[in-house]
Amino acid sequence: MIIKNAYIWTNSKFIKKDLYVEKGEFVNEPPINSKTINLEEKYILPGFSDSHAHVLGVGIKCMSINLEQFSFEPLFNAKDEIVLGRGWEEIPENIHILDEIQKPIILIRKCGHVAWLNETAQKYLKFKDHLIYEQEIERIWTLLPNDFYIKAFKKGEEEFLKYGITSVHSDDFHGINFEVLQNLLRESKLRIFEKLNTAEPWIYNFGNYGISKIFGIKLFADGSLGGGTAYLSRPYKSTNTYGKFVLPKNFSEIVNFANKNNLQVCVHTIGDEALTRVLDLFERNFGHRIIHAQLVKKSDFPRLKNFVFSIQPHFAIEDKEIIKNVFLKNVLFYPFKKMHDEGIKISFSSDAPVSPHNPHYVIKNALQIGFSFQDSIKLYTEASGEIINEKIGKLEPGYKADFVVYNNKNLTSIHSVFVNGEKVYTSLV
Repeated sequence: MIIKNAYIWTNSKFIKKDLYVEKGEFVNEPPINSKTINLEEKYILPGFSDSHAHVLGVGIKCMSINLEQFSFEPLFNAKDEIVLGRGWEEIPENIHILDEIQKPIILIRKCGHVAWLNETAQKYLKFKDHLIYEQEIERIWTLLPNDFYIKAFKKGEEEFLKYGITSVHSDDFHGINFEVLQNLLRESKLRIFEKLNTAEPWIYNFGNYGISKIFGIKLFADGSLGGGTAYLSRPYKSTNTYGKFVLPKNFSEIVNFANKNNLQVCVHTIGDEALTRVLDLFERNFGHRIIHAQLVKKSDFPRLKNFVFSIQPHFAIEDKEIIKNVFLKNVLFYPFKKMHDEGIKISFSSDAPVSPHNPHYVIKNALQIGFSFQDSIKLYTEASGEIINEKIGKLEPGYKADFVVYNNKNLTSIHSVFVNGEKVYTSLV
């Protein structure tokens, strides 16, 4: 394929030149007998790569009741046998009226780390309390059939592609059958770098699946600040608790397995004390990934250089009210710009469906905390490939031909999206 007359993102600016694609990669010379596409007056960026999100989770949220503006009406009127909702931040005082409904109602908090169950859902899932946390939430996903997961996964793919996101480091192994997940990865038009949420990685198959691959292991060290489960060195103001430290006890065994099989261990770590413990437990097993790193003890900051990070710049803005419930001394809050300035390897991510999966949303917030537009593009494209040694995120020979075509220079109108050199999305606008 020969792409002519477009403005190509090159060294952090648009330059009018041609692009050549062969066998799913950019190449130096125009391929022989290749089709030519004239994209005059169009602007081409590398495809965005979200270094931490949930393809399946985005699809499930689209198929669930939106609780960001909490309303009982859609919950009472829902016709599904199992009612799923997501997005609440505070539970209404009269929530127990949902106990009257004789089918399971499951309401997941915005962060995904806390859920509320009505009495029927409690019976189905064998819980005694309305609120459940962290690993307990995994039991919810056992209620849903494979067909639901297949539909949700494909919906998630569509959602990312329509925003110009051509690859996602995804975390989807929650409830879905592993064989079904493998088939979905093989068929995916979105390039997915899957990290399996498991404490027993040795029983699964890692490697390539079509244009996607299973490359890493996802573990949780703690929960969320909004849910009061991120693990802190001092107690939360409102509850006098420290949060939860939930890293598997066989962590060292998992890391050793990963090292022997060239896999990356990716640890969800938000609280400052959780981060200290994770850094200690990694010992000298460097090069693995920490996801979030929102609170960092000043004494731990020099140790960050030995790891790579998926960070969410928008959390620094979104969490301004939540963080008032945290009182910590000698701790850096959301030190993402400092990390970047001091050469620590970071990449941008949305953590969708926790936050919007629109790159413009993430970048807008990154600009507010001091990142430049040019750095933001790099951290949302090629940096995502650098932290896993994948040739994505640049419009240069040898890199995967994943790119977004825009109708305008301010990048507000997508024309089309290409993954592996094939058009996978065309805007109807």
